[in-house]
Amino acid sequence: MTAVRAAAGELGYVPNVAARSLRVRKTRAFGLLLPDLGDPVHAQVASGFEMEAAAAGYSVIIVAAGNVAEEERRAMTVFIERATDGICLASCVLDPAEATALAGAVPVAFLQPDHPCRSAHPEQLPPGVVVADDAAGVAQAVRHLLMTGHRDIAYLGLDGRASDRLRRTTVRLVLRTDADRSPRMMRLPGDAWTTPQAVGAALGPRPPDAVVCYDDKLALSLLDGLRMRGLAVPDDVAVTGFDDIPFARLANPRLTTVATPVVKMGRMAARALLDAVDCGTLPPAQVMPVELVIRESSGAARRGLSGSTVATMTRGA
Repeated sequence: MTAVRAAAGELGYVPNVAARSLRVRKTRAFGLLLPDLGDPVHAQVASGFEMEAAAAGYSVIIVAAGNVAEEERRAMTVFIERATDGICLASCVLDPAEATALAGAVPVAFLQPDHPCRSAHPEQLPPGVVVADDAAGVAQAVRHLLMTGHRDIAYLGLDGRASDRLRRTTVRLVLRTDADRSPRMMRLPGDAWTTPQAVGAALGPRPPDAVVCYDDKLALSLLDGLRMRGLAVPDDVAVTGFDDIPFARLANPRLTTVATPVVKMGRMAARALLDAVDCGTLPPAQVMPVELVIRESSGAARRGLSGSTVATMTRGA
């Protein structure tokens, strides 16, 4: 038996407690992979996913993998060993093709995949993928900053993520086409938001007029970091985020951000798996619309722009 197990390990074999083709009943369980259970966005994704699954009589096995490919592979092993009827990978860095191959006959849905294939071909999403329209949301934020008179605009992002590259590219494109300008590009490690002083210092000795942040966590950290430097938001530097997490509306000043329907996206990912279980195929990819929510952190009209011009923009609570 020991020799058999050793050989199986060398071959990469993952035992399935009830091979799909031989099942006499379904386990009525889904696997859900998340990067971080403590992240507000991922918590909302899990909430939506579990609500939809529970309504259909399914339980959910949740594993956090920290955006580490090897940990995501281990999570796939857990889901396969538990004989889940479907698997959803949220914000995964694992190649979707590899994840699908690992799953075999088990359907796999992807929510906001963060592998480079997404940013390379965002218009060619395979079935079972649910994404927010990141490019449209970032474009709205940049155009809002331009409308409110900001010209020296920077992008503060995270190094290495496909979603970051997509948002970074959008900032550069919109500024080039709408204002014939180039943004300052700043990169930080993924956990940088936990050190506000370092985030504030990343803007350098001459801060820009405005900063488009990769997400709300980074934006909220920047608000704190700028305060440490004695800089006021939005008077000295305007700031926008992405996701509209609950803390965005509680910040001081309240944060202008791009709202993404993450709870609904979680529900849709679960629904995609339910459809695959019932019909045998995953539904077409779905791109969810987003909305710019304008609050105090992005500033009022400047440099001769009329109040009526700014008033045409949507304002959030």
